[in-house]
Amino acid sequence: MALLKVTARDRLASASQKHAETLGRPFHKITLRDTRSRWGSCTSQGNLMYSWRLILAPPEVLDYVAAHEVAHLAHMDHSQRFWTAVGGLCPGYQTPRAWLRRNGATLHRYQF
Repeated sequence: MALLKVTARDRLASASQKHAETLGRPFHKITLRDTRSRWGSCTSQGNLMYSWRLILAPPEVLDYVAAHEVAHLAHMDHSQRFWTAVGGLCPGYQTPRAWLRRNGATLHRYQF
């Protein structure tokens, strides 16, 4: 499990950095947790939190969640401006978003 968490941190940090640079909004730090209700979150201080279980999802799903959370650095809501920012960071985000809605619960079934 430690290897999964290290890999998740590396990939999420890389995706977050890429999206933050594109958006022109830096983040402060990244935290990984084993959450059940959220795949990620963003605080008003610019801290990003992700579920380490995203490493079990397809890479485009992990990238979408990173883009989603980074977009909150500019828009702390789910307004149309927010979704436009997500689309600019992750074109075609609807497909990985739908995958996560359909299959996300299965990622929690794995016991480590």
